Amino acid sequence: MPAHPRRQLGHLIVTPFVTIGVLSAVLLWEVEHVGSVVLLLAIFVGALVVGIVVARGMRRDISRLTERYEGPLMIADEQSHQAEAANHLKDEFLFTLSHELRTPLNSVLGWSRLLASGKLDATQTKRAIQAIERAGWAQSRLIEDLLDVSQIVAGKLQIAPRPAAVQQVVETAVESLRSAAEAKHIVLRLSLDPSIGPIQIDPDRLQQVVWNLVSNAIKFTRRGGRVDVQLGTEGDQLCLIVHDTGIGFNAQVAAHLFERCRQGDSSSTRQYGGLGLGLGIVRHVVELHGGTVSASSPGENLGSTFEVRLPLRQAVAPLVSAPVAGTKPPSLRGVSILAVDSDPQALEFVRATLEQYGAIVVTASSAREARDRFEREPTDVVVSDLVMPEEDGLQLIRDIRKVDDALAPLTPAAAVTALARAEDRRRALSASY
Repeated sequence: MPAHPRRQLGHLIVTPFVTIGVLSAVLLWEVEHVGSVVLLLAIFVGALVVGIVVARGMRRDISRLTERYEGPLMIADEQSHQAEAANHLKDEFLFTLSHELRTPLNSVLGWSRLLASGKLDATQTKRAIQAIERAGWAQSRLIEDLLDVSQIVAGKLQIAPRPAAVQQVVETAVESLRSAAEAKHIVLRLSLDPSIGPIQIDPDRLQQVVWNLVSNAIKFTRRGGRVDVQLGTEGDQLCLIVHDTGIGFNAQVAAHLFERCRQGDSSSTRQYGGLGLGLGIVRHVVELHGGTVSASSPGENLGSTFEVRLPLRQAVAPLVSAPVAGTKPPSLRGVSILAVDSDPQALEFVRATLEQYGAIVVTASSAREARDRFEREPTDVVVSDLVMPEEDGLQLIRDIRKVDDALAPLTPAAAVTALARAEDRRRALSASY
């Protein structure tokens, strides 16, 4: 406690006791030695005056202490309320996350058991496989969003601008969602300005922005509704507008629309799923491009409009077209591949997949086993997980490169891993994958 408040507290405690003690001593002396009524009255009046003065001083000191600590106490109270609100949001988010993780897993497990029973006909088997695939993609998107949010919180999410045809980026994202719109009988209309030339953007991240906005529009639009996506320019800005005839939102929801992990309805009876991460990611990616994103709605059940504005930076390098995938499936006939993974199920999946294309697959369940196999009989290609007990995939590829130095040119190697952070990719490439 600072010295000044300590002195004030000391005055508050000591002054009344000293005053009472002094007056008591004077009264006792007067009664025992003088016995004068007039003097007794005078002492009483003086004591009353002193008491009033002391009381006023105490009141003044109490007021000063109150004023001094009122601000910090209010701040502490506000921080306490904020901490309670943050804990409440965290609990809501964990509850929602648990639900969103379990939902696709339940679908996968349920359909897998039905497939294993052997009682499904051809049509039901096809439906089961499609359901498992949809659940897998939903799980993958959820994990990607969580990783993106983790990078945003850590300040590590970056973009890689390069020349790109923005019309193709937008069209790819929209067309990937057309089947979802058709399933709800929603009219999905796309309008692209063909006069926009190649610009400097991160096409992967911008496609993520478009996908999140359009998928949100489809999700919150009822059957038979409409979603319009428009791409154009306004002055020196690129404008992307996503308009829907969905449920809209009120002013209270609008205030938190682009906050991470916030939803209009997070109760257990909510009608729409999701973690509330998409729009937060959209805002951050758009801001990394130097742009802005806004949302408006006339009110509930009156639709909504999301508008993205990006600076129109013309490409300074020629546009590189993506390679066109061939119609003929690739062939690995005669290619020997060393597959390494400590997870038996994952290893069996890699082996079966590669053998479908004619590869000769040799498997190993540890880095040590893989190294011994490669030293005895080198393969044409190495495919390995990164996270394994005892020795990881990074150490394995270093050991393989030592064998390569003594025998022949570098063996092509690929890391197949669930690690999805940018630093994990850099570590794998630095290790010579």
